[in-house]
Amino acid sequence: MTDGEARAGVLSKRALVIASHAVERAALAEGTDENMVVLALFQRLPYFEREREVYARIARRAAVTVVGMVDSGRPDLPHGVTPVLLRAEESLAREWSVAVLTPTFGGSVVAQDLDDVDPSAASVEAARQFQGRWGFRRDEAYAEVVRLRDALGDRLPPTARIKIDEVLKSVTTPAAAPVENRAEAALRHLAGRLERQAPSKPEEPALATDPDTGLATMAGISGWLGASTDTVPLGLILITVDDLDEVGRRHGNRVKMHTEQNIADLIREDLRPLDRAVRLGNAEFLLVQPALESADLTERSLRLERRLGALHTTYPFVDLHPRTTTMLTRKRPLPVNSLRAQLKQVPTAVLWPPSHGRLPTPNGNGSPWFH
Repeated sequence: MTDGEARAGVLSKRALVIASHAVERAALAEGTDENMVVLALFQRLPYFEREREVYARIARRAAVTVVGMVDSGRPDLPHGVTPVLLRAEESLAREWSVAVLTPTFGGSVVAQDLDDVDPSAASVEAARQFQGRWGFRRDEAYAEVVRLRDALGDRLPPTARIKIDEVLKSVTTPAAAPVENRAEAALRHLAGRLERQAPSKPEEPALATDPDTGLATMAGISGWLGASTDTVPLGLILITVDDLDEVGRRHGNRVKMHTEQNIADLIREDLRPLDRAVRLGNAEFLLVQPALESADLTERSLRLERRLGALHTTYPFVDLHPRTTTMLTRKRPLPVNSLRAQLKQVPTAVLWPPSHGRLPTPNGNGSPWFH
């Protein structure tokens, strides 16, 4: 990755966190009493909560600090931080931005959520990808402050807008381009090194697993799912094997154990490193696959159903009748009950032969049709 690529293009969440922290720390730098404006878009409140103390400190120093996010009501923000509520459907709700401007300094991060993921990442949050750029160029920061001021429009309180305009009008001297370029080159190099470094702590705790299959449990994937937000679309496949309990009753626990392992192995196949397979209950399984297209989700579901239905050709040669249903969602917690309601519309099947051990008859009167 070159220095130029490190500051613009498709950026990982880790790259944006590093860049945003650098811009925020620049806003807190000592040695200047200049008027300062800070505008930031956080998408959702849980993301802001991680930076609450930093923005409380920024608000004590800046002429105005504005934070935008989607939320159901006025969020509880630190004193001096002006909230702006965004609509979930507007483009600003998908934006991760920080702009800091003084008469002599500017820094900015501007990125749009791509609704896409790095399939090799360790967790949903770490996998997120954005299209954007960051830098320490006053002219870019000036343009971003103007853009955000205009985009937020009358949602900005009049006092905040007046202070923003005052700082914009105070930018009168030419930018120190040679100094900006040198400082930014060093920061790009450092940011690139930091992004490639492994995090000091694992981003995901060890998953709690089902002891019979090794699949994750719902409690086990909570850390992998991350913040309770709706920013990442998830593809869900619910799988029910109607006759799994009957396998144990009829053939014993050993056969049931092998059958469960066969099911788990099939469910794991073709999963990306980012995807997770979960055992919900004795006969219920769930695949969670971030940022999957609808057609791909449907194709995976049908293929999985076919392959599970063909497990009778594999030891212990038990005939199974799986049913599947799919859903694309942004909801947290995961809408498992809605998936179950969908699955009720799929006809159930029974294990063959029936438990009373008689073959079916042509006329349905219970008399054997063979001699």
